[in-house]
Amino acid sequence: MKKEEQEPELLLFPTDTVPGIGCFLSRDCVAKLRKIKKRPEDKPFPIVLSDTKDIKKYVKETPSIYEKLKSFLPGGLTLIFKGKNNLPEGVLSKEGKVGIRIPAHKELREFIRKSETALIATSANVSGAATPRNLQDVDFNADKILEGKSGSGKPSTVIDISNNSLLIYRKGAIPILEIEKATEKEAKLSENIEFNVLFVCAANMCRSPMAEIHLKYLIGDLKQVNVRSAGISAITGSPIYKLAGEVLTEENLTAEHTSTLLTKPIIEWADLIFVMEPIHEKYITFLSSEDKSKIEFLRNFKTTNKQYLVGDPAGKNMEACRKTFQMIKKSNKQIETYLRNKYKKTGNELAHLTYIACSS
Repeated sequence: MKKEEQEPELLLFPTDTVPGIGCFLSRDCVAKLRKIKKRPEDKPFPIVLSDTKDIKKYVKETPSIYEKLKSFLPGGLTLIFKGKNNLPEGVLSKEGKVGIRIPAHKELREFIRKSETALIATSANVSGAATPRNLQDVDFNADKILEGKSGSGKPSTVIDISNNSLLIYRKGAIPILEIEKATEKEAKLSENIEFNVLFVCAANMCRSPMAEIHLKYLIGDLKQVNVRSAGISAITGSPIYKLAGEVLTEENLTAEHTSTLLTKPIIEWADLIFVMEPIHEKYITFLSSEDKSKIEFLRNFKTTNKQYLVGDPAGKNMEACRKTFQMIKKSNKQIETYLRNKYKKTGNELAHLTYIACSS
């Protein structure tokens, strides 16, 4: 056997997300990457291609839902398909699946195209360690380095579409809600993934804390779901509006809450953001335009495209607060159903796939 077949050339390269490390598709490449990454044998590596037209070389079929996801490619998305049987073990999972990544990094795709073969690739860090954001932060010694700047710093979003459904194994560069809107399908989440819900109003003293407290009550058993609230003009540390607290007490809910000012890190934390009025949407978009696809009007969720607002009852009477809470309560029931469906698995989804795809 030739030396180059025994010792694949190790490549370090930038992507549209984080730095990647890999080598050309072969069994020896799998072994080399597994050794340097210290990666368990039950976690396969994805392959990186230059163009969507090459996907058919490595997968048995492309399910119909793929057509609605093609708009994200090239981009920060890793898709899991049923793989062809001739793929090496370690790329083909025990379930017969393969992860495909086509990065939105022109120079990397051109390098793969000229090489006329796929890369086996992964993020340039030891398994479990922090992922570097730039090539100069990588500790591995590579045989060849493709110079350039990496992108967002977020890993790719990983979705299993092999059964023509959306089963997300890692959150990443493309928000879950954006994927659902594009496919018109709700995604299921792997049992280890947390889902973060954010309610936003003005002062974070009335509407959004009532929504937060009530939803936490409804889904208290869903340990993977986190809920919080914030305000676009909040004075951090202020108590809940007195009448809002009394309404919650009437409903046998805790009225303990202090306000939080909305910031970009809070927006980035959220997977789904509920707003009460258009001004809240505009402010979030101003702070973090890339997160606009996460925003939903609370009373619109899963009902209609028309904007039904939740007016601020602060400064009004008790009846106004009760009416507002009833609006929130009705909407939260819709949200509860949506969240519970995220973690309900049926059929093949019950077999948890320990697939960790390329973080690049």
